[in-house]
Amino acid sequence: MSGQDQPGRPSARQLFDETQSGARPRPFLPRLRSDPPAYQPIPHSLREFRAQEGADRRQRRLRELWQRLPKRSSGAGGAGGGDGDGAGGSGGGTEHDEAVARAYPVRSDGDLSAESARQLGEMYEDELLGRCGAPTHGPFSRRVPWAEFEKYADAKEAELWHIFHDELDLDGNGHLDTEELELALEKAGIKLSASTLSEFITFLTSSPHSHAISFKEFRDFLLLMPRKASAEEIFRYYRVRKFLGDDGRGPARVNMEGDVTLSAEDLSLDSPATTPAPKDAPPVPIDHRSPYEAEDEDEEFEEYEEEEPHHSWLGGSTAVRFLLAGGVAGAVSRTCTAPFDRLKIFLITRPPELGGTSLTPQAPVRGLKAIGGAIARIYAEGGVPAFWTGNGLSVAKILPESAIKFLTYESSKRMFAKYVDMVDDPRDISGVSRFLSGGMGGICSQLTIYPIETLKTQMMSSAGGQKRSLREAAQRVWQLGGARAFYRGLTIGLIGVFPYSAIDMSTFEALKLAYLRSTGKDEPGVLALLAFGSVSGSVGATSVYPLNLVRTRLQASGSSGHPERYTGMFDVVKKTYIRDGWRGFYRGLLPTLAKVVPAVSISYVVYESSKRKLGV
Repeated sequence: MSGQDQPGRPSARQLFDETQSGARPRPFLPRLRSDPPAYQPIPHSLREFRAQEGADRRQRRLRELWQRLPKRSSGAGGAGGGDGDGAGGSGGGTEHDEAVARAYPVRSDGDLSAESARQLGEMYEDELLGRCGAPTHGPFSRRVPWAEFEKYADAKEAELWHIFHDELDLDGNGHLDTEELELALEKAGIKLSASTLSEFITFLTSSPHSHAISFKEFRDFLLLMPRKASAEEIFRYYRVRKFLGDDGRGPARVNMEGDVTLSAEDLSLDSPATTPAPKDAPPVPIDHRSPYEAEDEDEEFEEYEEEEPHHSWLGGSTAVRFLLAGGVAGAVSRTCTAPFDRLKIFLITRPPELGGTSLTPQAPVRGLKAIGGAIARIYAEGGVPAFWTGNGLSVAKILPESAIKFLTYESSKRMFAKYVDMVDDPRDISGVSRFLSGGMGGICSQLTIYPIETLKTQMMSSAGGQKRSLREAAQRVWQLGGARAFYRGLTIGLIGVFPYSAIDMSTFEALKLAYLRSTGKDEPGVLALLAFGSVSGSVGATSVYPLNLVRTRLQASGSSGHPERYTGMFDVVKKTYIRDGWRGFYRGLLPTLAKVVPAVSISYVVYESSKRKLGV
């Protein structure tokens, strides 16, 4: 309508006058974030707090927490050994749990290691199940009964109300601010920097912009902490919750080819990270939002707006910085160890008639002399740059491979959490689900970057002066079989993913356990972890090396340095055995193992340096 109201409809002026006079109800206007919060009186007792929260909302929240309880194997006894209303007790469980609690006091960031975090996490789970009266009989008695958990939650909430209002909230405003938290921690002998204190508060609050903790947030975070609440225990519980999800291996991860890779677990969102605040940052204004304001808005205006948690495509800037640090470390490590790769490909693909080595008993040169001859041949064909043929592609695939692995890993964890383990939090999935998620991440990344691997192998297996550019290598592979030729050897490559992962993980854990038992230490140092990672990766790579060799020969098939053509993987196995016997399946293994230690060492130094530069 242009200046005129439609016939039969009141004008804007009439609507305004009728609304002002009360003849017409006010139109609904959605609440803006900038509007002042609705007034909520500060509850003076736990009864008032529960009345403000509402029985339905409280029931929904407790049900969510109940679903997140750790599962116990049938027949396991109650670790805590107490009854359901023991939340306010001394926090003691079994003698083992008490020994763990005494052995690992956490008073600063550096006090917690991967092993101590694991043991403390198990201690909290054991005591929680015991205090909730987890049943210990029957083949299906794995879940804490709802009635027992509700009784535990009531007692624990009363305990938390007491410490929050009587010991922590000194000004009685219903919120725990930075100064109050800092004072309570200092009384317990815990001195934190401004950045760590800010991370602590942000971790407990529901909004990243809030710098004061409401009792509702305090209660929700600590309700599953079975031990008696104190400033020291709260900080330790926070550090354990924040730490869990990291397996402590850092950069000591070696793949089937002996290269160091950044695993999906290193980038995982399981352990929230926040950007450190400046060391001398001034106190941040307190956000005194009502603990129920956000929930009331959602219920009142859900027909106009339904907000979902925002997840960036790569888990936020922290994950991107970890990815960049891993990419830089991988690029430097692979560039420095590229001659080992070039030598391995030469030994695998080059036949004796084209200057390669023979492994038959009648061969005139074997062992280290054969490797020396291969090095001389590579140098003669292209000089020093020949040892870095294909390194550009090897470096170029690092970032997309890590990103795809990470995204698939996170998506798989959420799928297993929802449809298999039936838990709300992906961090609570079983070890088998986590292992399968990692395997899926590896498979998806292999499927995506496999054509790059094929092109790299084609370039590295070229002979003499017939060095191919990337474009020429791609054209040659296309001529050999179209798009399918870029995926030759993919099947046998994927077959090796799970056995390699299983051997690598089991070897690493066995070495770590043997070290701890022999030395009596609580946690191995950095050098020990690097050594365990190198050895476990080498054992895994050796175990699946014949699969790696078959895949490499299929990729190099038809190149000038490996003109042999194959009908499939079994044809490769047959011809390899006829030519060289069983030793032929381990051609190039020595340079593969020789590069592991320098690759891990270089990767570790560059990775840690890059993380410091990027602020993670």
